[in-house]
Amino acid sequence: MRLSANISTLFTALPPVARIEAASRAGFRGVEMQFPYEHEPAELAGAARAAGVEFVLINMPGGDFAGGERGTACIPGREIEFQAGIIRAVFYATSLGCKRVNCLAGNIPHTADADECRTLLIANLRMAADAFAAEGIELLLEPLNRIDNPSFILGGTQDALDLIEEVGKPNLSLQFDLYHSAMAGEAECAMLEQHSARIAHIQISDHPGRCAPGDGMMDFARIFETIENLSYDGWVGCEYFAPEPDFSWTENYALRAI
Repeated sequence: MRLSANISTLFTALPPVARIEAASRAGFRGVEMQFPYEHEPAELAGAARAAGVEFVLINMPGGDFAGGERGTACIPGREIEFQAGIIRAVFYATSLGCKRVNCLAGNIPHTADADECRTLLIANLRMAADAFAAEGIELLLEPLNRIDNPSFILGGTQDALDLIEEVGKPNLSLQFDLYHSAMAGEAECAMLEQHSARIAHIQISDHPGRCAPGDGMMDFARIFETIENLSYDGWVGCEYFAPEPDFSWTENYALRAI
């Protein structure tokens, strides 16, 4: 199992670029970053090279994320902004050597028609998938649970899988976040087993509170056993909140050194 460190949620006591070296010192060979766009890509790429790690995942621009937006792909009237986000994400991904980019689908505005938003999302995903395919990049789609994100257009794994099927692009795959799956009331291990062929990236955190595995209520012994038994060869991203993380939890599950 290849664990990657999400430097947007881990090592947050440090400045963002310094977290890359911190992840390397902790033993990680891969890092992911939600939104790298406040930093020059050359600076991030240089820090990764110096630390001997690779960028394995970034997100497309997410709109006003701090203000509660979760992407713009489904929002009528934001088409030009989304198209600009594709260009920016392609530039950053290629500069960082990152082969996977997650598209946050967006919240349904209370004034919008849900079917119209879904139709727009399909068109935007097709456009983005083609742009990323030209650079050999995989586009990912992630459902978010509606307890934390009540207006998000994709509230569960099946919602995302149905949309991926309808979009019909070979480089569009599922980003499976165990926390969101559990919060949505899914049997997360069954989801992993049933849909592993469509999963291109896994993220882990315990709940409640997006804490480290073992600090919440999820059965991570079974989860890690399930992942190990899959034919999955992608990364497993540690996306939990810890300003000064301690990775001794990996020993509790007999995981190899990160």
